Amino acid sequence: MSRRRPRPEATDPGRHPRPDMRMRVYTVGVLGGLGILGGRLVQLQGADANALAGRALKQRTSQTTLYAKRGDIVDDEGVVLATSVERRDVIADPKAVAGFNLRANGEPYKAGRGTGPAGAAALLAPILGIDEQTLTAKLTGDNHYAKVAVGITPELWQQVSDVGVAGITSVRQTQRIYPTGAASSTLVGILGTAETDDDGNVVDKPLSGLEYADQHLLQGRNGLMRYERSLGGQEIPLGNRETTEPVDGTSLHLTIDSDLQWKAQTAIAAKVVETGARSGTVVIMDKEQRLLALASAPSIDPANLTGMTNAQLQNTALTEAFEPGSTAKVVTLAAALEEGVDTADSRFTVPGELKRFDKTFHDSHPHGDEKLTLAGVLAQSSNIGTILAGEKLDPDLKKVSQILHGYQQKFGFGSRTTLEFPGETAGIVGDPAKYSGTQRYTVMFGQGISVNAVQAASVFATIANDGVRTEPTLISGTSDPNGNYRAEPAGESTRVVSAATAKTLRDMMQAVVSEEGTAAAAAIPGYLVAGKTGTAERYDSDLGRYSGYTASFIGMAPADDPELVVAVILQDPKTNYYGGSAAGPVFKEVMSYALVQRGVAPSTRPPADLPLTWGGDQDAEQEIATGAVGDTAGQ
Repeated sequence: MSRRRPRPEATDPGRHPRPDMRMRVYTVGVLGGLGILGGRLVQLQGADANALAGRALKQRTSQTTLYAKRGDIVDDEGVVLATSVERRDVIADPKAVAGFNLRANGEPYKAGRGTGPAGAAALLAPILGIDEQTLTAKLTGDNHYAKVAVGITPELWQQVSDVGVAGITSVRQTQRIYPTGAASSTLVGILGTAETDDDGNVVDKPLSGLEYADQHLLQGRNGLMRYERSLGGQEIPLGNRETTEPVDGTSLHLTIDSDLQWKAQTAIAAKVVETGARSGTVVIMDKEQRLLALASAPSIDPANLTGMTNAQLQNTALTEAFEPGSTAKVVTLAAALEEGVDTADSRFTVPGELKRFDKTFHDSHPHGDEKLTLAGVLAQSSNIGTILAGEKLDPDLKKVSQILHGYQQKFGFGSRTTLEFPGETAGIVGDPAKYSGTQRYTVMFGQGISVNAVQAASVFATIANDGVRTEPTLISGTSDPNGNYRAEPAGESTRVVSAATAKTLRDMMQAVVSEEGTAAAAAIPGYLVAGKTGTAERYDSDLGRYSGYTASFIGMAPADDPELVVAVILQDPKTNYYGGSAAGPVFKEVMSYALVQRGVAPSTRPPADLPLTWGGDQDAEQEIATGAVGDTAGQ
């Protein structure tokens, strides 16, 4: 009897795949993975290769800004007023410094020298002037970057480099210096460190003056260096390197004479202190209106900006508007002469007071009727006499205002110069059609209008230049980084009054600095001086009303052949507010210095000696003979 072999249990196809099926699945899986891997390799080696290589290069590439040298600012003789010098920032790689003077076995390479950060600090601290412990701390760490010192000289950096500490490098920087200090700081301007560039470095930002106005020329264009670096942060000698060279800035050549600038600044700063004035200004220009000095007090030492105020940054010769007072009488009398309604010896009976519109006008000193010529009116700085002369321009007072407005504009009032100096004010010369009844008279003696000091000086330079006004200039030329000089065009010239009118005014203004005038203190022995005082009521914008005075004297010398014009302005002096006695001595000091410094020969002609009175009026003669100390306008 045979036994039946047991039949194998039936297999569930869903739970127990057949071996050939498993093999097929496995094979498909392997092939799929290989396909994906291959595709990825193709992608990496083909389409993405350049992108990946670029990314890798970027990760090991460093870049450094190559700073352009800022252009210099020099005076008319090439004396440097502002320049940039090379400085170095010392950078450490602490990971590299950790191996200083250290063998792999821990022994030093050079016996007697310290090792690691402490050893490096012991050698570098005396050179850098840094406390050794502080420097050790800076050189210690796991990073690759630490700024150790800022702004050291190239010579000092050479000493640091000679020590030979691996991981100590430097980055070139520049530092702006101003050799003339506070004497020209409000004109040249200053830089402040307030901006951060694309590399995170703090860079200089122009704050004022020409540094600000001509930033686009001075700053140049920075360059860039890209290089491959190792894991240790060092440049790979044969690695990729790309350099874009910087383009240095353009240098400015000014018309300024640094000696005169220093003299003017010193004189006005002392007078501001002496009189307790709020501010002071001196302008020196030649008759072609090339500006030789623009001094402004207070000013600031560019080497020490601690406690700096906005007022110390302002060059008030251009940024401050003020009512000129009696110096503007020259414009009114120029109009009277040019229009042919008066001559230097025209006769006026000047009363002690004059009622016009709703106001009674006075002169600076009480007097009875005075018999003054037009020259006498100017010498005595008579408000009333000036009104009487101005009224002769036309029977219609409104037309008088229009005529005077035209001359004020031709002399440069109410418009900014072409200097494009930051913060320059155009002054205020209103529409004569909108003048009040009183203002139609006050503008004749310089109240009710405002100017800046350069505009005020420009009137006298025009008269010195035989009636031709040339637009003031401050920059004579520029030079590119290669030293190629390019002269700036001369300012445009316009005739304002005839040469004859200009000469008559010069002759009339000589009497102002005589014993019969208001500014005997401005006389200079050996030279004929022509000028005019101003003592104007000062409008205080902070108070919203008139308070204090503006004292001024503007003159030219030699009056018989003018070369130079000096304007002196004092704002709100406390101890002496008369233009003749407060500003006059500053004029004398500065002009005397300038005449000698520029080799101007003394006068050879006698004084003009025009008659100041008429009719043999002994009282008037006596009044003038004692001299007038004031010429206060706006009474």
